[in-house]
Amino acid sequence: MEVIFRAPYLEEAIFDLSLVIPKYQRLIDEVNHEYLLNPVAECFSICKTLSRWQLKALKRGVHQNNKIRLLCNGDWLPLEYADIDLISEELSKQIKIFFDKLYDEAVTKAVFYHKYGKIEDYYKDLVGKSRTCRCCGINKVLIKFHSKRSALDHYLPRKHFPFTSINTNNLLPICDTCNSKYKLGENTIFEIIKHNNRIVSKTRKRAFFPFSRITPYPRIDVEITLGKALSENMEPRDMNINLTCAGYEEHVDSWNRLFGIKENYLAECCSDEMYMYYEEQYVADLNFGKTHDEYIGALERNRLGDMNFLRSAFLNGVNNYV
Repeated sequence: MEVIFRAPYLEEAIFDLSLVIPKYQRLIDEVNHEYLLNPVAECFSICKTLSRWQLKALKRGVHQNNKIRLLCNGDWLPLEYADIDLISEELSKQIKIFFDKLYDEAVTKAVFYHKYGKIEDYYKDLVGKSRTCRCCGINKVLIKFHSKRSALDHYLPRKHFPFTSINTNNLLPICDTCNSKYKLGENTIFEIIKHNNRIVSKTRKRAFFPFSRITPYPRIDVEITLGKALSENMEPRDMNINLTCAGYEEHVDSWNRLFGIKENYLAECCSDEMYMYYEEQYVADLNFGKTHDEYIGALERNRLGDMNFLRSAFLNGVNNYV
């Protein structure tokens, strides 16, 4: 903001480390120059040739892309790499190198973590002792007592959105299933439809902001209905699922699109573990005199623990079919 996107207004013809704000000079100088210094110098050189309006658009992108909550709410439009390509493809490339290396390489260096702390500690403070994945609610993440950590997902993918690679409001603990099997580089706030590898539509969508402080947090209800009597060989096609959250319908659709929620939940309901849970706990308790409503009530009192929200939906589906 102070140097690169003001390049035409600075006297220096080429980039020099002395242009950098003093508190950041060591951070750039003590990391491999190929990662940070070189792409910054290239960006400076390119920005020397840009118009006032192009620079203004880039500055606006820095501000708007880091307002993750407002972007998720649909209040602002982000600046994407595709937009920077229209200004300069080389500039887009160099910005991407800088921010990718900032996250992949720079934050692991002593000069960074002595000043800002270690990313591993950020993860452990965030996760604490809760093993539940914040994205799907059914799979597990590693907690603070593990020597390793699960992934931190860039909620707004860094392949699409510049300037956000180390914004902690954009770094979310996530299980391997959500991160590596479903979300991948899926665009969080645009639904993109392709045909023959070409984009045919791109629709702005609202999404849940993972660090929202709304209280109480919007409740998402899961409804499972069975198409046939429960048996050990149930398949997802034998069930239907509905996800509802009043006033947040678009958010729920984005959540399902990003993390394959319906597919994951139906698969879990057809698992051996869910069937054993039904037989060994639910049926056993009913045989000892507990009613269905009493059993569901106990689950609902701790609905976010141990997949109880999904277990109650599954058991309601079984009970309603019978």
